Amino acid sequence: MSKSETIKAFLKNSIPINPPLPVDFYDTPNDERPAWQIEILWGRPFIETTSFLGKEEFRENWYKHWPSGIRYEARCLDGGAWDRPTVWGMFPSLAEAIECCEKGPVWRKLIG
Repeated sequence: MSKSETIKAFLKNSIPINPPLPVDFYDTPNDERPAWQIEILWGRPFIETTSFLGKEEFRENWYKHWPSGIRYEARCLDGGAWDRPTVWGMFPSLAEAIECCEKGPVWRKLIG
């Protein structure tokens, strides 16, 4: 995705859902990120959705955890990982993922 598409998605939405991200977003060391990523994306949580695309034998287990068929992943480029955004949590509903983005990850409160 282009830099301008990513910036627009993060500035337009308080919590972007499936924002367009740079190709190397998940494997760039934080200290090598371009300045615009640190300025615009750092500390701004977002949500990515994942639908079941696996083998039929795993379908029942997927739906047991994600009843709608969609997993909502709250993530944030915040330094929790050295080369990718931190996973704040995975949720069975969009509402729960949004709540996590608004309040921060539960695990942070436990170790903080």
